[in-house]
Amino acid sequence: MKKRKSVAPNLYAKGKSLVLVVLLGGLVIATTWTVLSLDRRPLPAPTLLLAPSVTVTSPNGGEVWAAGSRQTISWCVNRPEQFTEDLRIELLADGGVHSTIAGGVPLGSHGRGSCDWKIPLFHPSGSNFRIRITAFRRLSDYPWYAEVIDESNAPFTITDSGKIAFVRSIYEPASNTDIYVIDTSGQRRLTTNPRQDVDPAWSADWSMIAFTSYRDGNPEIYVMRADGTNKRRLTNDPAADAHPTWSPDGTRLAFCSGRDGNREIYTMNIHGAALENLTHDSRSDWDPVWSPDGAMIAFVSGRDANYEIYVMNADGTYPRRLTTNPAFDIEPAWSPDGAKIAFVSGRDGNYEIYVMNADGTYPRRLTTNPAFDIEPAWSPDGAKIAFYTYRDGNAEIYVMNSDASYKTNLTNSSVTPDWDPSWTPARPYRIRHPLTPVPLLAPPRP
Repeated sequence: MKKRKSVAPNLYAKGKSLVLVVLLGGLVIATTWTVLSLDRRPLPAPTLLLAPSVTVTSPNGGEVWAAGSRQTISWCVNRPEQFTEDLRIELLADGGVHSTIAGGVPLGSHGRGSCDWKIPLFHPSGSNFRIRITAFRRLSDYPWYAEVIDESNAPFTITDSGKIAFVRSIYEPASNTDIYVIDTSGQRRLTTNPRQDVDPAWSADWSMIAFTSYRDGNPEIYVMRADGTNKRRLTNDPAADAHPTWSPDGTRLAFCSGRDGNREIYTMNIHGAALENLTHDSRSDWDPVWSPDGAMIAFVSGRDANYEIYVMNADGTYPRRLTTNPAFDIEPAWSPDGAKIAFVSGRDGNYEIYVMNADGTYPRRLTTNPAFDIEPAWSPDGAKIAFYTYRDGNAEIYVMNSDASYKTNLTNSSVTPDWDPSWTPARPYRIRHPLTPVPLLAPPRP
């Protein structure tokens, strides 16, 4: 242990008073008393003069911050008059500097300061982050300065925001539509086939992606590893098979197929076997999505002469309608806690993103742009929704908070259309509102 250098006390006269000054551990301790007689008398309490310093007050250990969220970093300053008007904020990880969050940050006022930090959406996750703040103290031999540094007392956590798979269409030098992914490593391409690869859907453990491909001349369901390797075909039917979605336990896939002469919802195991038709209606049923607890499947149906959102038990029993609007209501997406369903509706004259309770109550509009806003996809923590939009004159993937605030262009590709986002699901699932299959109260379907 390094020995602290001792500093001899200074005793000097000031008028009729004696002043004792001691420098101890960065604190200047001064006590003053007046000499009136040689009688012993109680000494007054010492006056503490704090040395110039900066102290991180938030985050200071134990906080859990979500990637993509806005957080406040705060600090306090002793003797601010001795510092320059700016400071530097850095993020530390595992003891080293991970990145500089900001430089030239105003010191603050009245000994306190703060700044907002928009954590990047695909920031590396971990539980050993700290904040370091560096202030610059003026020295007598200006323009030299001394750095005064403080760090968070204990580590805080930044959670994993997952990955987003999406579709990108490239028209030059040759027309091609493939699946890409974006995460902490940036954007990268997963499929490279001359035919269209669309409809990406993540497995519950993020290890696999199901998708629709035209590579064999007909829309079929395929799966591949999350890195784009080991692609294999699951369906093989002359009719179109599309819109795959994984069961939460990863054992089955739901999809829509026209193999019986009409678009219906089917399920199969992950090897393409054990096929089961869940819907039997003369109108089209399509775009299935499993509830996070696996008890139900939401889907789109035209069975009431208009495309609406329906839900049924996962075995196909007891289908019931959730939306009742003359306009199309399509593209349902369950929130990770099972409490809400985001969807697309044209009920206000333009396709926009809406959200409703899982029982169909309290529908409300999230986006309000003259361009189309469609294909919602929830983040793993339910705090954000990805979607694709033409609001910039080109199809782009946007992300917004689930309350529709802070819309951000994620792909920023002015030339290539980017669409069909799919966000990795919550891992592990945190179901706050478990859904129970409804008993079959209506007569059996024909």
